[in-house]
Amino acid sequence: MERNFFGLVLFFIILLTSQEMVMHSEARICEEPSKTFRGLCFKDANCIVRCRSEGHGYGKCSHILRQCRCLKACAGAETDQSLP
Repeated sequence: MERNFFGLVLFFIILLTSQEMVMHSEARICEEPSKTFRGLCFKDANCIVRCRSEGHGYGKCSHILRQCRCLKACAGAETDQSLP
């Protein structure tokens, strides 16, 4: 019984420490208002078209102010995360 308990404790210690060693690298996403979109933004599809024409990777409508917000990977950031 004592041997099984020791094995179980050792298993959980290894499991917990392995989770701490995993390094997460995410690209930072920069967001700014669209320079060409006019009016209130209700459909992401319209915003995406405008943002891509401005050279951004993606666009979305903000929920509160209804602005078209353009998204792209920040300058100098590693791009291991793709935009939707």
